Amino acid sequence: MNEAQAAQFLIERVPSDKLDKKISVLATRMMLQVFSVPALMAYLADASVIPTGDPDGKVKIQLDFIKLPKEILPELEKLLSTDYFKDHRLLKYIKNGQARTGLEIEVTPKDLPGTAYDYSY
Repeated sequence: MNEAQAAQFLIERVPSDKLDKKISVLATRMMLQVFSVPALMAYLADASVIPTGDPDGKVKIQLDFIKLPKEILPELEKLLSTDYFKDHRLLKYIKNGQARTGLEIEVTPKDLPGTAYDYSY
């Protein structure tokens, strides 16, 4: 993912008017953390924020990487604080003949602590 694709993700795929403010800010901050590591950004192929349709506002934040080396996985989990989220998982799969590593995090706005001040830009 290059800078233009990253900007497109932050502007178009994290629609702050359709998501809870906490979720929008969380997804943006997660992407900025990934973008802060150029080697990791080079492996990032796609990302998305998908509402599950639950009335509580639960969403899935999905990151799609070209196959990551095993050694980087613990660092990725630390960078994104995945232990904090109840529902997260690392996936290994093939997409269009290419080995991929995926990270999927399910999060509900009410599970995120903090006040409006903490989620303001």
